[in-house]
Parts: sequence; structure tokens; C-alpha cells
Amino acid sequence: MRKVLPAFALLIVLTNVGAVETGETRIDTVGRSATDPGRSERAPMEVSRTDVLEAGYWGITLEELHRARHLMRGPRGAFSDPRISPIEVLGIHARSDTERDRYAALFAKLLHEDTDRVLAWQRAGDTAMRRLYPTDKAVDFSFGRPAGGGKTLPNWFFSPGGSAQ
Repeated sequence: MRKVLPAFALLIVLTNVGAVETGETRIDTVGRSATDPGRSERAPMEVSRTDVLEAGYWGITLEELHRARHLMRGPRGAFSDPRISPIEVLGIHARSDTERDRYAALFAKLLHEDTDRVLAWQRAGDTAMRRLYPTDKAVDFSFGRPAGGGKTLPNWFFSPGGSAQ
């Protein structure tokens, strides 16, 4: 009876516990059973609202987001900057050419959209500078020319190409 009790207790610990409502979304993932490594079982996994928002932001599924995080816990996390996007992680570790192409297209689209936003911001800043400071130069190259007497830099120094004549 003494040998059976610890084995029975271990069996209870390794089996699934009933689900408890926590107010969070649950998704199923395929995993290995702790009691039978050869048998797959569906194990529920908690998903926070933040995960849902992040996956939506990147345009990937929750499963893809979790796969990217899992990959970052391995060698990819040691090789890459910790700020690497999940799309880049998934693209680097794509399981097929089709999958790699999909992540590359998604990344290119997001990068293009971000570039448009950055350039729009730059144009707005340039317009504001011209409106607020109409007489100021965007770049003042007079730093090399003394206001009073003294040596001055030759004109060729400031001309395009900068070649001596």
C-alpha cells in the first residue's frame, strides 16, 4: 500500500486538473502527455488580452506569437537582439518557403507603412520649421568662417565635390 500511494499521488499531479474560469481566453495547443510521452493531448493555454492585441498588431495568430516567443527562449534569443519582431523570428525559422515568403511579405508591408509614417512626420516637421523660423537656415555652414578677421577656409571647402582649384 505504501508504494502505491506515492505512485497514485504522482499520477494525480501529472494529470490535467479541471478548468477554472479566470476571465481570460483559452486556446488549445497540442502537447505531449506527461504520463505517456508517445501520446499527444490537447492542453488549454491561457491567453491574455495583451497577447491578442500584440498578435493583431503584427498581423499573426496567437499560435504564431507563442511560437515566436518559444523560439526566442532558445538559440534565437541568444543570437538576436531581444527587440526582434515576432515576424522576423518566424521568418528566420520558417518551416517552408511558402511560410518564409508570407512572413517576408508581411514584414515588408509593415516596414513600408512605418516608413510612410516616418516620412509624413519629417515633412510635417520641415513645414513647421519653415513656418515658425522662416529666416533661419535648416543647416548653418558658417561654422568654419570666423565672423571677425582671421583665417578662413577656402571656398572650395564649401563647394560641392570639395575639390581644390
